[in-house]
Amino acid sequence: MATKREQHNIRPASEVMTLERIGAFRLTSLSFLRTLLRNMMRENWEIEQTIFKLDEHGHGHVIYKIETPKHTFSFVVVSSKIKDEERSDRVISEKWDVTFALSEGIVSEDKVWRLTEELPKQEAGRGDAFDLVWSRANKSNRVFEYVIESLVKGEQPDPKYLNEVGYLLRTTAVYGNGKFGLAPYEKIKENHPFSGPFQAQMFAVYMLRHFSFDLVEHIAKCQNPKAIKLHPDIKRFIGTGNATGLGMAPYLISHPRIIHQWIYIREKAIAKVKSIQPTKDDLDLAIMWIDRIADYFDESGLIDRDIFVKPETLGCQTRKVKEWVLEYKENKTLANKKTINFWHDLSVLTGKNISIEIEEIVHTIILEIYADHVMNLHAEMNVEETYQIEPRMTIKYLKELIKDQYSWTFQYDFTDPYEKYYFWYRSEEKEEPRLGIRGHDIGEELEMPLNIAEQVQGLYTALENAYSGERVASFILRLPKYKGIIQRIQSLEGYEYGEIQANLLNKDLQPLYLLRCKLSFFGAERFNPKSDKWVRITLFQGAPLVEEIGQTFSDDWVFPRFPEMEGEK
Repeated sequence: MATKREQHNIRPASEVMTLERIGAFRLTSLSFLRTLLRNMMRENWEIEQTIFKLDEHGHGHVIYKIETPKHTFSFVVVSSKIKDEERSDRVISEKWDVTFALSEGIVSEDKVWRLTEELPKQEAGRGDAFDLVWSRANKSNRVFEYVIESLVKGEQPDPKYLNEVGYLLRTTAVYGNGKFGLAPYEKIKENHPFSGPFQAQMFAVYMLRHFSFDLVEHIAKCQNPKAIKLHPDIKRFIGTGNATGLGMAPYLISHPRIIHQWIYIREKAIAKVKSIQPTKDDLDLAIMWIDRIADYFDESGLIDRDIFVKPETLGCQTRKVKEWVLEYKENKTLANKKTINFWHDLSVLTGKNISIEIEEIVHTIILEIYADHVMNLHAEMNVEETYQIEPRMTIKYLKELIKDQYSWTFQYDFTDPYEKYYFWYRSEEKEEPRLGIRGHDIGEELEMPLNIAEQVQGLYTALENAYSGERVASFILRLPKYKGIIQRIQSLEGYEYGEIQANLLNKDLQPLYLLRCKLSFFGAERFNPKSDKWVRITLFQGAPLVEEIGQTFSDDWVFPRFPEMEGEK
């Protein structure tokens, strides 16, 4: 039960659910990969390489066995030879350097043979109900080859060079929930090791990171028997890459109950920690995190498109927050004013005087300081994505519900071409979601119904002409085209964070904000947009290694500093 102070601090959906705000979210102590690693460490999962059949060029397959307290899993990786010109981040690509699967149980010889045949096909392949995840990845060629060359020479790779990319292998999509015939989501609910949101997918990405280390060390050893292995500090600094495009965006619209739950739990956690009165140790921790995050941004130097704020700017702005924390530590004032609710007031001050982006970084910092106060909230992340019509609801009540939760939709004039500049559609070729310019690009007849604001406006206009006491069932019988949007509105009553309060057809739309919102819940960092429609990110940079599972675990590995490798060769 939230205290009155916590309830007061919970931000309303009208503030949180703007496109700019959700596009400023960053990883937190509740991000899915953080939850996964805590669980792995707590339960002391055992991971063992059982089959290693790679040739001198690193082509072949490898299998790892994963033992959890109640389940056994297999991670199967197929490493293939492809031409440089065949390597692409596009979802519709047909060849990849690496394909992999996370499967339940010990895989039989027959299944290994089948996976080595089917995995490289991806969209054209078929899994079975014992496969939880399928995915694929490509090498970051420049860094991949550089690391091998360094190990062959008996040298550790330069962290500064590694940091230009941040990973050896980069995924393009991580599939589960019935895709390609894989196990449905229902199979991994309740007391399953991967029962939380995207836990199986995050684990597969973690295992890909581990395989990337084994792969480069093997190739280096084949080139020179005296080649060295990667130093553990270097390994920790390397993550797994991911390239994400518009295919992720529709998920946020088509799963509003899930999105509500994720964001509500996040907001509940933020409100909880902002209500805590900081001690001197808490303030010292805040200063440590500010310095660390600012250094991380300073050192990243990634963004080559003017879409997100450049990292060096974020570093400078983050240090401004440090001045306010030091002021409060010394004088108990904030911007020369007394405060009795420091974290809340710091957050507000940051948003008003610096930016929304830095305000959300402040929330990330506070959630790190008080991670032990909110860890239990991860158990509340799951929710059923179900919808139903309430046939007996009156038109009067439905109109009041729209006014209460959908008042934001009436700010747009959809007779203005500027407001309907874009349309979302799925291409016939492999059903890849795309964004087209209305009246210019082909595919308008395939438009996806992501224009929630316009649909609500149309419904409300029709409701104005209906008798207020009429039941929804009768209204739908007369005007069946409104059934879908009515069902959505009724099913989201009380799910105030379920709708992104923006016009997703507007000419000024920044679709990367949608991607960054979802990726922040995964635990992504190093957002590096390659256009306004796709972005590269890094997962697990700084995370504990497979060989460290079960050891003393420090849960503050995010935003890692450069490894200090003096004397290490």
